[in-house]
Parts: sequence; C-alpha cells; structure tokens
Amino acid sequence: MHQVELVETVDEPVRSSAAGVPGRRVDVTLDEAAPSQRPDEVVAARTWLRRHARSLVPTAAVLAATLLVTQLVIDRREAARLAALAAIPGVVPPADASIGVIWRADPQLAAALQSGAMVDGVLVGGIQAADGAPSVVGLDPDTGVVAWATPVDLPTPQPTPTSASPELWIACSAVRHEGAHVAACVSQQYGEGVQGIPPSSVWILDPQDGSLLAERVVDGGSGLAFTDDAMVLATRATDDGAAVRWAVTATDLVSGDTRWTWTSPPTDVVSRDDGPEGLSGTTVASLQTYDNRIVVGVDNHAWVLTSGGELVQDVPLEPASWLQPARAGVFIKSTWTSSDLYQGTLLLEDGTEIPVDEAAGWLAVDDGSAPGVVLTVGEGGHGTDGLSGRSATTGERLWHLPGTIVAALMLDGTLYVATSDSLRALDAATGEVLWRTPLERLAHQLSTDGTYLLVPGLGVTLEAYSLRNGELAWSTDLSEEVAGDRSTVFVQGFRSGWHDPRLYVWMDSGSVAVLG
Repeated sequence: MHQVELVETVDEPVRSSAAGVPGRRVDVTLDEAAPSQRPDEVVAARTWLRRHARSLVPTAAVLAATLLVTQLVIDRREAARLAALAAIPGVVPPADASIGVIWRADPQLAAALQSGAMVDGVLVGGIQAADGAPSVVGLDPDTGVVAWATPVDLPTPQPTPTSASPELWIACSAVRHEGAHVAACVSQQYGEGVQGIPPSSVWILDPQDGSLLAERVVDGGSGLAFTDDAMVLATRATDDGAAVRWAVTATDLVSGDTRWTWTSPPTDVVSRDDGPEGLSGTTVASLQTYDNRIVVGVDNHAWVLTSGGELVQDVPLEPASWLQPARAGVFIKSTWTSSDLYQGTLLLEDGTEIPVDEAAGWLAVDDGSAPGVVLTVGEGGHGTDGLSGRSATTGERLWHLPGTIVAALMLDGTLYVATSDSLRALDAATGEVLWRTPLERLAHQLSTDGTYLLVPGLGVTLEAYSLRNGELAWSTDLSEEVAGDRSTVFVQGFRSGWHDPRLYVWMDSGSVAVLG
C-alpha cells in the first residue's frame, strides 16, 4: 500500500511535485509495473487544457469557419476562372480521365458542329436535308438534342450535275446586338456547276427559339463581316469607264438601318472594252474584323477602318500579297515568293513599317494576355519553321524558337507550343522555356480546358498534360467507345472547333462522336 495525495483543484498553477499542497490522504493499491509518478508535463498540459477550454472552443470554431470561408473563396475563384475560360473561343469544358462519348451526330447534323457557334449556351449551326433543303438548328451542346430548327431559303439555288440542289456551306457566329447575342448565319453555294460567285443569304436568329429576326441577300463578290450591332458590307460602286470605288456600309443587324458609310479612293479604271479579264481583279472584295478594326481588301489594295468607319491605314499591296491581322493592333503585309519563303512588312499602330521574313502566327486559343507581344512564324521546306515574339510597339524581335511549329495557344501570359518532337511552355514576354516534354510523334492539334493541354495520341487516344509542369496527367483510349456498334471505325481525327465548345472525333462516314 502507498499513500497518495489527491489535489482537488482545477485552475491552480502547476506546482512542483515537491511542493507541499494540503489535501486529504487515502490508501490505494498501485500497479508496481506502472510508472510510479506521472510526468509533470502531462499534468501541466491537461491542467492548461482545463483552464483554457472555454476559450479554445470558440477559437477552434473560428479556425474551422476561416478554413471554410477560405475554401469557399478558392472555389468561387476557380468557378470564376472556369467561367472566364469558357467564354474564350476554343477552350473546351473541364476534362479528366473519365471523358467519353456523350452524344453522336449523323453526317447531316454533324455539319452544325463544323460551322456552328455557341450563342448564349446554344450551339447554332446550319444543316442541309437529304432533299437539299437548308435550315438552321439550335442544339444542346451537352446532349445533342435539337432544341429548334428553322427552315431558310436560298436566293437563287444552283443545282449541280448530280443533284437538283446545290452543295451548301452555312457558317454561323455569335454577334452582340443591343446588349444580347444573336446568331448570324451566312450561306455559300459551291461545287461543280456553280456559275461565278452566287449570291449569299444572311439570316439573323434568336438563339433561344430560332425565330428569324432578319434576312438579307448579298450579291456575289461583295465583302461581308459582322461587328457589334452591325453587318458590314463592301460593294463595288462605279459606272463603266469610271474609277472603281468600293462602298463599305454598316447596317443594324435587325432593322437594316444604316449606321455609317465609307467610300474607298479609286483603285482602277475598268470599261466594257477590258472584258472579263479586266474586271476580275476589281470585282471581289474581302472583309475581316479583328477587335475594333475592319480590314477591306480589293486586289492590290487594303484599307484598315475602325468599327465606326474611320480610316486608320491605307495599304498598297504588291502582287501575291495580302494583309493579315496580328495581335495587339498590329498587321502584317505578307508576300508569297517563288522560293516558298515569306516576305512581308510589320505595320505597327503608329504607322511604322518593319520589314520581316515571317507571317502572322495563328493561335488555337488566345485569351489576350501578353498584349504587348506579336507572334510571327517563318516558312520552311516542310511547313512552318520557327516562331518569334516581337514587340508590338517597336517590332523588335524579343525571342525566337527554332524548329517546326505545329500548333500553339496562349493562356495567362504563357505560350504553349507543339513542335515536331515536343510540347513546350514559354514565357510569352521573354521566350524563356518554362518546361519541355518530349513526344515520340507529331502533335497535330492542341486543345485546352484551362487545366490540361489535350493532345490526340496514337489511334483514338486522348492525352492530357499539365499546364503547370508538362507532365502527363492521364491518357484515355476511346477507340471502342467511339466505334460503338461498328466492328471497325476509321477516324479522321480529333477536332476542336474554334467556335464550338467540345472535343469531338470526326469519322470517315461523316458522323461525329462528341466528347465530354
């Protein structure tokens, strides 16, 4: 038997075991194998916990609430980031290793994916029925369900030698009008037997129900483009024997009311005696829109206008030359030479001209970051050779990446590039290589969901590489799922339309398997 002293106290300071503390003594039996005395630090810890219990409970609650709020903030930021990415043309929805076929489109409906566009959450595109009748449809991009179908008419249908109806291409785009978006669709007849340049139809539709808001006919050879709230048309305005001028007119998308008109300087003199050859160079105009600029091109001349119709640049063109919009308000006048090499001129916003031996680079995705950098590419015997980053202010070359360039995209100031043998991430401002991942094959396409680089692998395999470090995150073989009930399937390749929001597999039959 041992005597122990029980101390009936709660919040007293911890004392040394040698200190005398009054209390009552009792006789108890102890396990002799156990430690004869509890360490002072254990007593101290437990006493401290008892003493601070009331304050610890709210502290823990505050900590838990803080962590919860922090996670909610992170979740909201991630949701906002994904929402912002979803608005960038070419960015596909979030993907992981479970990606698979979510719906299929037969050859007729597949045309809507090729030439369609996302307009307020609806995939709007043009299709042609077996009897040749055209229509515009609105699809749910997640299920492929046809929400609406609007029959439309062609101005002058031109039959082909093998069909009573013409071959038809209908391209749609999302255009802002009075604070909302409408679908602007343009028809183009083509194929054997089509005479000259046939007129085109323009249809403006409400994306929610497919109602036809406006319809116009555009003469063949006219330039056509869309800006916010307006359709822009370039038409030849001259009489025989007079100097050729082009009238560029912007009209309201729905009402057709004229917003502004600009007329070009004379470009040529054409008379009846010149015949068709004399007219060929001055009867067709092209129009492009880029940011708040409109580029008008006619044979050996180009003009750059603001979206309000004011002249910014007057650019004479040499034979076999064309004007390309680049980034950051810069344009490149490119010339194709017999040596298969580019020659051109960088046209800066202040009017400065810089000779270059490159053309404008094309990006599968461009979020507008690194706005001070213009990307240019060279031309070699086997395709695009070399990629350069240039100052949008001075035209000076900031960096250069040699080798065959297959594809590229820009996100958050980082340029992701597929070369003939690797994937690379570069700082777009400096050209510094942030990471490099070797590939044993050519990556013909780059897509992204904002987390991964999505690259077609061998066969019908999709590979995902981390944007952060280039490591392979996952790989999925989709061959069996894409084939479905077919014993064999011939795949022309993965596609990611610049306007549509999904990756899809295009097959030799013309049908499409949409992934998600």
